[in-house]
Amino acid sequence: MSDIKVIAHTHWDKEWYFTDHRSLIYSLADFDEIIDYLSENDDIKSFLLDGQTSIIDDYLEFRPEKKEKLIKLIKDKKLITGPWYTQSDTLVIGGENLIRNLLIGMRDSKSLGGYQSIGYLPDSFGMSEQLPLIYSQMGLKYAFFRRGIADHLIKKREFNWISPSGEEIKTFNLYHYGIMAYPPNEDDGSYIESLVKKLEDFGNSKPYILFNGEDQKPIRKNLPEIIKNSKYHIEISTLEDALDDVFANIKDLETYKGEFTFGQHSRTHKSIFSTRADLKFKHNNLERFLAEVIEPLSSIAYKLGIRYEKELIEKCYKLLLLNSAHDSIGMCNSDKTNYFIENRYDTAFDLSDNLRDLLMRKIGDGIDSKNFSFQIYNTLANRRNAYVSCEIRLPYENFIIKRAGKEIAYDIISKKEDPTILAKSIKEIGVNNESQSSLLKYDKIYKVELIVYDEILPMGYQSYQVIETSEKSKEPKISEDDFIENDYYKISVDEKGQILVKGDSNINKIYFEDNGDEGDSYDYSSPNSDLKISEGQVSNLKVIKGNLFQKLSYDLTRKIPKDLKNRDQKILDTKLQTKVSLVLYKNKKYIEITYKTLNNAIEHRDRLIVDSKIKTNQSIADQQFGTILRDIDYEKFDTWKEDGWDEKPRGIEPMISFAALDNPETVYAITNGVREYEILDKNKIALSLFRSTPYLGKADLNDRPGRASGVFEVQMGHALLNKELSSTIYIGDMENDYYKIHQISKELLTKPIAYQAGEIYDNTDYFVLSKNQTYPESYSLLEAKNAIFSTLKLCQYDDKLILRLYNPYRDRDIDFDLSHKNVEYLKADEIRKDDGDFIKACAIKTIKLL
Repeated sequence: MSDIKVIAHTHWDKEWYFTDHRSLIYSLADFDEIIDYLSENDDIKSFLLDGQTSIIDDYLEFRPEKKEKLIKLIKDKKLITGPWYTQSDTLVIGGENLIRNLLIGMRDSKSLGGYQSIGYLPDSFGMSEQLPLIYSQMGLKYAFFRRGIADHLIKKREFNWISPSGEEIKTFNLYHYGIMAYPPNEDDGSYIESLVKKLEDFGNSKPYILFNGEDQKPIRKNLPEIIKNSKYHIEISTLEDALDDVFANIKDLETYKGEFTFGQHSRTHKSIFSTRADLKFKHNNLERFLAEVIEPLSSIAYKLGIRYEKELIEKCYKLLLLNSAHDSIGMCNSDKTNYFIENRYDTAFDLSDNLRDLLMRKIGDGIDSKNFSFQIYNTLANRRNAYVSCEIRLPYENFIIKRAGKEIAYDIISKKEDPTILAKSIKEIGVNNESQSSLLKYDKIYKVELIVYDEILPMGYQSYQVIETSEKSKEPKISEDDFIENDYYKISVDEKGQILVKGDSNINKIYFEDNGDEGDSYDYSSPNSDLKISEGQVSNLKVIKGNLFQKLSYDLTRKIPKDLKNRDQKILDTKLQTKVSLVLYKNKKYIEITYKTLNNAIEHRDRLIVDSKIKTNQSIADQQFGTILRDIDYEKFDTWKEDGWDEKPRGIEPMISFAALDNPETVYAITNGVREYEILDKNKIALSLFRSTPYLGKADLNDRPGRASGVFEVQMGHALLNKELSSTIYIGDMENDYYKIHQISKELLTKPIAYQAGEIYDNTDYFVLSKNQTYPESYSLLEAKNAIFSTLKLCQYDDKLILRLYNPYRDRDIDFDLSHKNVEYLKADEIRKDDGDFIKACAIKTIKLL
């Protein structure tokens, strides 16, 4: 066995302070050199091309003539790739996103000759607790990472990492993927000796692994010469072979359960989750839209005989995955790079949203029902009672809505005449061989926005008829009250903008809080002299009360400093304007808060604070396919600077959609915005709304001493100046049941969708669609009970559908009930068999429908 394994490699960031186009151009030159050298020489036995296939996709688009040579190198294990499509973040990236990244990366690398069986993430900013589950489900042998480890978690750098479900994977923690990045051309052995000493002190075991290479570095052709004078037996190796030897040399592996988010030995940038909140919102929306709307809707349509647009959906996923890489989702990039990231989000969402429109229109056009009917789709696997926003067009001033003969409750939000759509649609009559149309008898059409309340079928749709009536339709009215209420809450806003909560609740109040931020695009950092501003002036307060909902809206003006210099001097020279709406729904125990803030200041952070009546020592949040408990006591790390940590340990934590207080009666906050929270004073949930900093990188921060992360550069676009930032947050309280919190989060963030098809849309503005199929008036593909829905999609390898469910509990297995009985249980790789009709704690069940 060798004393030292050297991994020749490059870590190839696709984008960062440079654009992906610049990265591509330079990769053509560097990858040419790597492929040609390895093809013609045997002295460097293997080269690791960063474990992601997206960079190979880009390369082969412009070097198709190199494909055969590249495939031979990969088959011979002289060039190593995979298993990822991109080098993903793991803390604020959804579970389906991570699985697709591996599914696509493993499939593509297989087609090129193979992949390393390693969850290889050498530079991602921290590791999720659920990676052992995901890696085991995908059939990987090892986990491998650098950032996030701390001595109080585990001191050994090789260990068994175990998920809450009990799935485990041998794990290697890397000192630095650039530890041997800059070797001298001639070494008498002292250079290698100094590196070995670092690894011994760090806690790595023999054989020691040295990485020769770093960010965007070419192949070091003289590497064999550099290592030949060492007293150690050194071998240039594949990483997988090196790990085989490392773990064969360890008799008793320690075990560890949990996440890795600490910056003791390397920075994890734990508050990067609130950088460029506008782009983070687009990411979260697209990620959820693809897995919980587009794929399930495509599956519903597929079972009705409509083509499943597998290639188009994968294109959207690939755009999302490119933006899920650690720097890309961090948005710790140049403004130009973030522009391209935003364009990918917009492109993927536009493609997928238009696919959604086409599928619903095809189904709606094929339903034999009266004119101006519409459908409501539920793309989750559970039946639910829901409030659904609808936009429909009608020729009636007054109407009722029925489903299967039953009158349905609704509130009109707005109604106005559409002056053009009727004329344009009449002009197109005949495209479907019809000689006449009922549209001819109408002289006007109204565009109506509604809220409908009904029980919705699982994983399917149901149709609604709109019937003209002589009785005037009731509309919500403006009230003279200064409060809203339902069966659970009474909500008002005081003159300073504090949202006061009364009723059956553990919530005291909710408020916006602005404070200073001396950080950069990587990290929030506490200023020397902070000024927290949680009060402002309320104006334009308006209350609307309907049958189904009550809404209170107002403008909040807070006077804040324009920058840190003025904050230090307590100069309030800037107005931060926020439009707020609070909605209570009948029979629903949550408060819907929508805000829109126009940001015009720098070096500050805005948060929403939920002040509760309960105390806790731990927070609860969702993570990929499960729930995580976190201690909130960070005072024990007060000596972090003296102890030589790279960055301050802090209670700013990641989530996927919700955070809550760990108490028998919990208070929770669900958001479709920034995936970042902090627990304050043991009773408050602070949700980050946005940070506005003009620095791409910045040195010597209070919370992160030393060099600048990335590069030192002032780019005012990072400040989000003159941008409107908006999101919707749901605040509520309930018994502390993980399943119920996950389920309400899923239902509030993936709501049923109303869609109206029909002749009225057959015009140039909406495209004209031939009608040649018939579909049932209502349809439900399947129902799953007692487990949380993740997705329903077409299998990667055949024409069957794949359903994925998960168990959110940490302390118990669950039995689930599925209406579709002819099934096959698989691992997440969609190849290997799984067994059992139960789901372990914080685990998944992948089910093929036969």
